[in-house]
Order: sequence, then C-alpha cells, then structure tokens
Amino acid sequence: MTALLNAIDRVCFAAAVLAAFLLAALFVLGLSEIVLRSVFNISLPFVIEYSGYLLAFVLFLGSGWTLTQGGHIRVTLLSEHVNKRMSRRLDLFCTGAALIISSTMTFAFLDFAFGTLIRGTVSFYPSATPLAYPQLVFASGPLVLTLAFIARLIRLLRGDQVEADFTELGDGV
Repeated sequence: MTALLNAIDRVCFAAAVLAAFLLAALFVLGLSEIVLRSVFNISLPFVIEYSGYLLAFVLFLGSGWTLTQGGHIRVTLLSEHVNKRMSRRLDLFCTGAALIISSTMTFAFLDFAFGTLIRGTVSFYPSATPLAYPQLVFASGPLVLTLAFIARLIRLLRGDQVEADFTELGDGV
C-alpha cells in the first residue's frame, strides 16, 4: 500500500512540476504578445487560444499536489468544535464525497474529450486546433486530483498524516 501511495505522490508532484513549466510558458507567450504588439505592431493569432488552454492546464494539474500539501481552502468551522474522533470521521466523509465528485468530473471530462475526438471537432480560432488534444490534457488534471483523494482516503483510514507539515519550516506557513 505504501508503494501505491508513494506512486500517487510522485504523479501529483510530476503534474505540479509540469504545471509550473506550463505557467512559465504562459508567461512567455503573454510577454511575447505584448512585445510584438508594442514594438512591431504584430499579433500572434494563436496566443489567446493557447493561453486559455495553458491556464486551464496549470489550474488543474497542480490541484493534486496542492491537496497533498494542505493547500486547498477548507472550512473548519465544524471540525474545530468537535472531538478528534468526530473530526476524523468528518474528514473521512468529506474526503469520500470529494473523491466521488472528482471521479465524476474526471469521467465527464474524459468522455467529453473522447466524444470530441470521435467527432473531429476543431477550435474556431485560425489555428483550427483539434479540441480533443487540449481536452485530454485538461482531463488529466482532475484525474491527478482523484488520485490524490484516493491517497488521502487511504492515509486517513490507516491513521497516517495526510498533509505535509509546514510547521517544520519554522514560521508555521
């Protein structure tokens, strides 16, 4: 079971690293468009389209790693006012519900992407990008999040620590 959890952690980290590279690409793409428009009065016709794809990739690909690091926003109003045992049960319930939601989202995104692939749909931008390719990459984000929720649920059931401990950094960030 530990090997599975470690594999999921590596997948989440790799997706976050990819998201960081894609964020850098998004920055370079935007900066290139600004410079080309300002200096040469030229616009790249694919920048708006691919910036949108990159933004979606960055947001979703980093979500699994963010979960493992405890970075997702949580409302702790109820869990702070109950005992530790009830708080753990509440965490199990919420993690299970989130797993169902992320699994459903993953399935829906993959189904949509494969449907687009079968129909051969392309974007309405001048590049006429086959939409199945960015949609498949986009669907990998919720898949990574689903894996992270599976790992979190297993860790909760085993009684392991489910998030990185930021108190070791010294400032409690």
